[in-house]
Amino acid sequence: MKHWDMSSLGIMIDMAGCPNRCRHCWLGSHQNGSMAVDDLRHIAGQFKNWRDEYGCGIGELGFFSWWREPDFRDDYRELWQIEQELSSPGRAQRFELLSIWRLARDESYAEWAAALEPKACQITFFGMEKNTDWGTRRKGAFRDNLLAAERLLEAGIAPRWQLFLTKRCLKELDALTRLLYDLKLHQRCEAIGRKFEVFIGGISPEGNGYELEDIRVDEKDIPLIPRGLTDICREGAHLLGQPEYVLLDSLLQDDSPPHIGASFPCVSVNADYDVYPNIAEPTEWWRLGNLKTDGIDKIIKAYRDGTTPGMTMNRTIPVNELARRYGDKNSAKLYTKDDLVSRWLHRSGVDYMKGRW
Repeated sequence: MKHWDMSSLGIMIDMAGCPNRCRHCWLGSHQNGSMAVDDLRHIAGQFKNWRDEYGCGIGELGFFSWWREPDFRDDYRELWQIEQELSSPGRAQRFELLSIWRLARDESYAEWAAALEPKACQITFFGMEKNTDWGTRRKGAFRDNLLAAERLLEAGIAPRWQLFLTKRCLKELDALTRLLYDLKLHQRCEAIGRKFEVFIGGISPEGNGYELEDIRVDEKDIPLIPRGLTDICREGAHLLGQPEYVLLDSLLQDDSPPHIGASFPCVSVNADYDVYPNIAEPTEWWRLGNLKTDGIDKIIKAYRDGTTPGMTMNRTIPVNELARRYGDKNSAKLYTKDDLVSRWLHRSGVDYMKGRW
């Protein structure tokens, strides 16, 4: 991420937390909080009232009452109205994310969501039932996914399935492919004027996902992925990436910093009021500060100036230096370029905290 120009900023506030502790989640496993609406308004006020050294504020602000699971609170309708009230016009957004947990438990939720944009919702699988419950760390998650898909279709919303591949689920990919066809998801989405999409990919090696490196798929696993599955995936198997030893050739020649970043400037506030730049895993080396103990001025200036250890490494350490230090020329594990660099940044952050960088 390059220096932020202060033209816009999103603020995601983890008011209630998440019902899951997904093993792939780059946000990690934070404790669930219970912030009040007044807390949301107070945090919003701090960002709205902040001014820099020259008296300038942030151009446009977007506030979100969730960080990990949207609409987890029972007052989600009221919170959506408050998000729009607090945000600059058009900055309160929904994305392709809804609460699968709520879709399976609140029969009115899908109909409410169908009145908003976009008309699509992401559903995450780690294989069939046992592996999806394992990956979500919640018994019943797989069945919730299937019920959520039905309720989405009934409401005119297209379910978008994403499957995270690990070595655990390779033997059940044929069964998952049959399930897609048995449910007639392509035809049923066409019937409501939508398009069904399914993706397969690897797990980003940061946050919780870093702990799954021992079961990451590798080069020899590619033939085990059914052609019938890759043929219906929007990007085939390309999101799995390439073997590390292949990527190393080009990354060892890259003398530019990573400059990883989000699609739009955003920070996240967890239940303890710790604030993180929403461009990488929320770890201590990325942490901007705490709203209660450090104050809003220190936090925004740390974000603006990129002064946290993680942000400093992100904009100063050449990729080829990370590759020389952490790359494995004998590794056939599959990564996208961005995921491999994120893995190296994670390792550099750990080393920094241990005084080894």
